[in-house]
Amino acid sequence: MNALKSIALIGLRGSGKTSLGKLLAEKLDFAFADTDEIFFKQEKQSIAEFVAQNGWEAFRDKEEQILLQMPKEKTIISCGGGVILRETNRQFLKQTVFTVFLDVPVNVLVKRLEKDANTAQRPAFTTKSLAEEMREVSKARRALYLDTCAYQLTQYADINEEVQIILEEYQNRKYSI
Repeated sequence: MNALKSIALIGLRGSGKTSLGKLLAEKLDFAFADTDEIFFKQEKQSIAEFVAQNGWEAFRDKEEQILLQMPKEKTIISCGGGVILRETNRQFLKQTVFTVFLDVPVNVLVKRLEKDANTAQRPAFTTKSLAEEMREVSKARRALYLDTCAYQLTQYADINEEVQIILEEYQNRKYSI
């Protein structure tokens, strides 16, 4: 019997990758890995601090190293929102794991991020308002998310429903490696 493929969750910041990922991992009895948390543990500083000191390119290098070391089996991987910006990462996500794009409307993301105490740990991309920035980032990245994912989840009301939808899609496709 083949081992079960890992599942990677991609989407903009605030889309629920970590919350949904932890619940999915519990339901499937898979390990859970959050690439942003791994970065923090390795670098001993927030992404915002690292980017301020080293720049975005250095951060993307570290992010790529972390992603490429993720287990290909029995792991739920919560990816950083910009992981799809590099071709190497997109190829890994397309070819190695079952990748789900959590497609959440920008207005919902903005509301979530405004309530999130960890928002300060995430570096701003511009000096614009959160809503303007999220609209621009969504527009710039949407095609990359769609190109990278095996499944686009547009249901975003209830986390338990979302988990069930992903589980059904994963099982229907009989994912294994």
